[in-house]
Amino acid sequence: MSAKLDFGQTVYANQDDPIDLGLKIRSGHSGFHALKYDVGAERQVCSNGMMAFISELHFEQTHGEPFQPGKAYQAVDAIVESPAEIEHRLAQAQNRELLNQDEALLVLMDTGIDRYLEQPVPDLLNALHSEVDDPEKPTLWETYNAGTRALTHYTRDVPEYDLDQGFERLSQLLENSASETPDPENVGKKAVNRRSQQLIEQEDTSPYWEDEVETLRELRQAHELQV
Repeated sequence: MSAKLDFGQTVYANQDDPIDLGLKIRSGHSGFHALKYDVGAERQVCSNGMMAFISELHFEQTHGEPFQPGKAYQAVDAIVESPAEIEHRLAQAQNRELLNQDEALLVLMDTGIDRYLEQPVPDLLNALHSEVDDPEKPTLWETYNAGTRALTHYTRDVPEYDLDQGFERLSQLLENSASETPDPENVGKKAVNRRSQQLIEQEDTSPYWEDEVETLRELRQAHELQV
């Protein structure tokens, strides 16, 4: 189960990209997961959803504990007081570039959001075409927006709690384990390496597209990975 509270507050990724800020509240549908509070947002220009991309704005309690309303108040206060921090994070992601659009596609597939899409590769390519200005240097921000576009507009009959997990997976493109904006070289290298190993080790795995193996070879060379 999930709900979103709209604060009537707007932040800007840039002058032409306003984002409505709110609070996303989630409770596990099975009753065994924590009650979670995260920053939740929606881009005005395309109604793409956003969620859980700043861990410092994440609060939770387990169902085994008595309800703690203070957590909710703390989450609201933290998000209301953080527009400048949120805008800074989004601005950083706009200045960090992947090698090309093929790598951006591999990065999106590597997040695992393909499981929510009926046609993962075509859907994500369509989303990338809509969000990326220059296919030769897609930014983390554009790649993230392509993922949120796919989850927001290209999914059917997917429960909201399941989509929330997809948005949470995508948040790794805006924040790493050190609570910082990721280094795109590391993001791309990991996705390329994992996909290469998958094709090598799993004999029944088919390429995502006809020339994927050659693309992976070129990307591995660019990252100075052993070919």
